[in-house]
Amino acid sequence: MVQTQVDKSKLPSFVKDYPELLSDKVGGQVLGCSDQWFAACVNLIKITPPVWDAEKFVDTGKWMDGWETRRHNPSNDWCILRLGIPGVIKGFEIDTAYFTGNYPPHASIEALCDDHEPTFDKLEKSDKWVEILPKVDLKAGYIEQSKQYFATESNTKKVTHLRFKIYPDGGVARLRVYGAVSKDWSLVIPGELVDLAAIENGGLVPLCSDMFYGNANNVIMPGRGINMGDGWETKRRRGPGNDWLIVRLAALGKVRRIEVDTNWFKGNFPTSCSIDATDATDPASPDAKWTQILANTPLSAHHRHFFQRELEHCVQDSNYLHIRLNVYPDGGVSRFRIHCIPNSIPTTN
Repeated sequence: MVQTQVDKSKLPSFVKDYPELLSDKVGGQVLGCSDQWFAACVNLIKITPPVWDAEKFVDTGKWMDGWETRRHNPSNDWCILRLGIPGVIKGFEIDTAYFTGNYPPHASIEALCDDHEPTFDKLEKSDKWVEILPKVDLKAGYIEQSKQYFATESNTKKVTHLRFKIYPDGGVARLRVYGAVSKDWSLVIPGELVDLAAIENGGLVPLCSDMFYGNANNVIMPGRGINMGDGWETKRRRGPGNDWLIVRLAALGKVRRIEVDTNWFKGNFPTSCSIDATDATDPASPDAKWTQILANTPLSAHHRHFFQRELEHCVQDSNYLHIRLNVYPDGGVSRFRIHCIPNSIPTTN
């Protein structure tokens, strides 16, 4: 499926600067809700964009790709969710796509932190919920306005669970949560290799040359790719040059092993790749000094490539913050793993 090219300059800073923490792609879960008569609340966290099918009806009524409750609630409906990646929340995206005459006029969100896997019953009765998004107005889900963004810049505490409230009832297609990852770094043994590119550790892909067929952030997602769409794929390059992406590591670290996985890319894998690294905080700055740590190396189709002995000797004592994967001339990569010795343990929120 062709990915819609989003103008990142028009997105709020929390979407550009932080990973998404709730979707099923990163292990989020819907634990329960007050009602889901027309459409199941599990749809809220689907990574795929919502779709519309004008002809599809089910036993309870019109099929909708989202969470939709029955009418005439005198108070509000709610659902309880567990983040796939605990973190300090910086903002929300609430998408009412295709809910035009049945969207909720208002929504609010509460949060708590409990690392002990509390049951739904315990969460439902808990008095620890704290409102982090006061009641906000929502719009009808016409596509040009269905996504609304709400910052929570004052929030500084780690969150594991959310209670999403809609007033008084209705339907929401998707809920996205953006924030800083809160990894328990105390569990990392000094000297242990850590994939500092992994999203669950706080990695992010801030820049790439192109992602026509597959989002660049797919390369740092958990597990191996499940199909060709679960990776980063560029369009066919017809001119000079090559495609590339940049990963911001979770912390400064010494690179020890790199994996480039072309899983599922069989007729459209890159011919070769090279890898550069910098300790610069701004990889787009002209002052950033890049060092090649892997020379241009051939790649194979549908294969996990591990580079350890091949890495240049300069990586042994150097700490890097950004890694650039160059692919020649174009093509698809499923996963990109960068195993490092962290230079310092990041502060746990």
